[in-house]
Amino acid sequence: MEQLAYESELGSKGHLSNIERGLARPTIYTLKVLADRLEVKLLDLVTFPDEDDRQRLIDATRRMSRGAIRKILKEEAATPKKATAPAKKATPKRRRASGNKRAG
Repeated sequence: MEQLAYESELGSKGHLSNIERGLARPTIYTLKVLADRLEVKLLDLVTFPDEDDRQRLIDATRRMSRGAIRKILKEEAATPKKATAPAKKATPKRRRASGNKRAG
């Protein structure tokens, strides 16, 4: 941790320890520098696979080869997309001329 603190020029080993334990809130810049020094993607530092399927999928891609990821992306791009209906506009609530809502 001391070497990482020195190489990243982010401060002391104690500061990195505080980040790791959740006692300090790192900036996006700090996270990017740490990811670069650890030779991982920034996304790897900020996803939590136990929280939802999207993050679990991201986590699964970490174990895949670049070729496998490219193949999945190519297949996804070739899949026809379903047309979605345009979103309905919300109808504003009607008010009385006095500006007050009706009692009810």
